[in-house]
Amino acid sequence: MSEKSRQPPAEETTIVARATPDGEAGLAVVRLSGPQAMGIARRVFASRAFHEDGRSHRAYHGVAVWPETPVCEGSGEGQGLAGDLPRAGDVLDEVVVLPMLAPRSYTGEDTVEFFCHGGRVPARRLVEACLAAGALAAGPGEFTRRAFLNGRLSLDQAEAVADLIRARDGLAASAALQQLRGGLDRELAGIEAPLHRLLVELEGSLEFGEDEEVQVPREEILGVLTLARGRLEELLALARAGRHLREGVQVVLVGAPNVGKSSLLNALVGEERVIVDHEAGTTRDVVSVPVAGPEGRFVLHDTAGLREEGNRVERLGMERTRRAVAGADIILRLREAAAANVGAAPPGPGTEAVAPVQLPAGAVVLDVLTKGDLLTPDEKERLRAGDRAIMTSAVDGSGLQVLWKSLEAAAGLDDMKKAAEMGVLLNDRHQYKLMYCLEDIHELLRVGADPSTGDEVVASLLAGILAGVEEISGRVFTEHLLDEVFSRFCVGK
Repeated sequence: MSEKSRQPPAEETTIVARATPDGEAGLAVVRLSGPQAMGIARRVFASRAFHEDGRSHRAYHGVAVWPETPVCEGSGEGQGLAGDLPRAGDVLDEVVVLPMLAPRSYTGEDTVEFFCHGGRVPARRLVEACLAAGALAAGPGEFTRRAFLNGRLSLDQAEAVADLIRARDGLAASAALQQLRGGLDRELAGIEAPLHRLLVELEGSLEFGEDEEVQVPREEILGVLTLARGRLEELLALARAGRHLREGVQVVLVGAPNVGKSSLLNALVGEERVIVDHEAGTTRDVVSVPVAGPEGRFVLHDTAGLREEGNRVERLGMERTRRAVAGADIILRLREAAAANVGAAPPGPGTEAVAPVQLPAGAVVLDVLTKGDLLTPDEKERLRAGDRAIMTSAVDGSGLQVLWKSLEAAAGLDDMKKAAEMGVLLNDRHQYKLMYCLEDIHELLRVGADPSTGDEVVASLLAGILAGVEEISGRVFTEHLLDEVFSRFCVGK
């Protein structure tokens, strides 16, 4: 059934979706959730024990069947795979069913999970049977959205579910799991509670008559706001770490053509991922390679060589290099060791013949010497004494461990570990809202310092700040906000 056909409110509907990826596997999971979950399950699951008992959190074995007198004909998505539409009572698969009744379920409402054989056909046929029995096809993130609306998760915890699913390394998974367990929500509650108490005091003072002159001490107001400002700044300081955990640290290699960018990237990755050739200009586009470093996850970007002259294709490659540099967290600025001047600072991202490139504010630049294996031991010693760049060789592997340690230091690994321990995996929505709240607190501190500012003005501004903080956790939300958040989820979660 299409999304447009949904007339009843969400709390009156029962939804179904496959909760595991499509493809060959040992098992697949199909999830039903809503007030009719048990009724629909009884129509598509043949098991005397389930029909007679059906206790929550108890597994039942039986067969999935096509329902008698289908409520609708299903979406038809699986007919091409399963053959003609089954007849009533046809066995679809041998399954295990696990009912989880409200409120002790992921969504907080009656939920039934079917464990069937993996592969494309069994799970799709089972979904079709549930649709035919009266369920509606779930949209992206609809199960987690219901968990949020039923108070099972805060909004930031719900977002952590998606982050945990997409985590590419252990540190990112730990951060998402700790946020799912309430890390960020606790930090936000610690900011909100003193502000709430202050707002109650301010509103209480406004209930007295003008002749009674009951006011909250201005020192108390400024003290609470100052503490809130400090805690907001501490959270915002972890925003960069959150992005690194979620997306990886973006490392861009730049330099003149044939300086050894591709060779160095292959050496750092530990396998040949980029074509290497003695001919200058072999790399014409940005090639991105995710790699797990000794600690933390990095995304290395090999780029086209930068030089003043070049044909049309080379110029296009250099333009893409500049765009990659604009989004870099760390820039590896490469020069050939043999061409380096002892004691001379590098004139640009490669040699004097390199076209200029605008380095982004906040990016860390590491100067790297390549092809160190071509130097004699004496030349290496003289160069190390006069040049602070990291000397490397893709041939013999020298300098790679030093370079990795420099990358980890530049990436802010300590902040990433701190964010993971705290369970604070900030995304763009969290960061922007915290920034706005911090700006408002700065303004309120300025206004509140003026003795002529009345408590009603302070209370009004404070209420707006609280609403902003509470929007992060979802204690204050709009349907538009939920649509935006859960549209980024996969179907089935």
